[in-house]
Amino acid sequence: MKLIFEANEQEKKEILEQHNLFKKALQSKVTRLMVNEQSEPLKGIEFLKAARDKKCKIAVGGVIRSAPGKPSVLYKIADYDSANGYFKKGDEIYIKDDYTFDVVTTDATGNKTKSVQNKKWGCPAMTADAESASKTNTERTKLEGDWKLRKDITDTDENVENPEMYEKKVINGIVYYRSLSGAGIQAALTERGKQIFDKYVANGGLTEKQVGPEESKTYVKVLIGSKPDFSADFYMYFDPQKTVRDPSIATNIQKSIEQTIPTDKKDCKTNIENYYTNYKKKRMMEPNQLAALKYKVQACKNEFYGDWGFLGGGKMDKILDIMSGGIGGPSKMGEDAQWRLK
Repeated sequence: MKLIFEANEQEKKEILEQHNLFKKALQSKVTRLMVNEQSEPLKGIEFLKAARDKKCKIAVGGVIRSAPGKPSVLYKIADYDSANGYFKKGDEIYIKDDYTFDVVTTDATGNKTKSVQNKKWGCPAMTADAESASKTNTERTKLEGDWKLRKDITDTDENVENPEMYEKKVINGIVYYRSLSGAGIQAALTERGKQIFDKYVANGGLTEKQVGPEESKTYVKVLIGSKPDFSADFYMYFDPQKTVRDPSIATNIQKSIEQTIPTDKKDCKTNIENYYTNYKKKRMMEPNQLAALKYKVQACKNEFYGDWGFLGGGKMDKILDIMSGGIGGPSKMGEDAQWRLK
């Protein structure tokens, strides 16, 4: 019995579309795999073969040697005397995949000794490949989004090193961090957490991913929840210029604002003097570092200007006047305007 399957034009169109979608997804996956393979640094036998194929002087003529439980090496009999005296013609060289080598020397009686161990070797052709792979890995990480260097994060060291609050990635010896609180609704673990998240979103709350660098300096950062409802302390940002109608959320925002008000006059004096010294000496500061210090100094001015009590404060007020546009202070529109206080 012969079965006949008939499809109308609409069904044919849908089948074709599904086929094309699957084809694109498969091609994309293959492309990513190829990029990953090309950008990962070579190791082991592949590294040693590459050193030989690229005609690195120390590796030319070498043969791969492997032993159970031990890393593979590139073995050769030295065919030249090294300029630094590490080996001479006839010595045995064991080249490793971490840019080091060992040398075994045979004396007149036939005894062999390891005369050199873990000495560095170099090869421009291999270095160029490593630098290219390093650059590719770094660029890939940036494209993933939200990865930052420690100097670009204003959170405390305790929080940044907490794996439940930040994930960490090391590329070529450089550590990058990404806040887990920026994951949005994915960070909500319970139904109650999702309800809290939705409630704050409905009142204008933004996640870390949704707030730009400039906005983060002026927006109010509010803790909306923590464990067990969220994977870690979860923060959202609010525009202080917008009215929040929900009383509980408005109260939470006000508490967050009050926590930013300075209470220690001695600490304020230290920050003001530090800020002024950095400005006068034209010290190079990263934008986020300058913004964080400026925020503290501006808050101190707002709270204590002309009201330093027994600590005096004449010198502090004078510095604040200078940094707010006084003689010798930052200009309003020039390159140093970023230092100017309100």
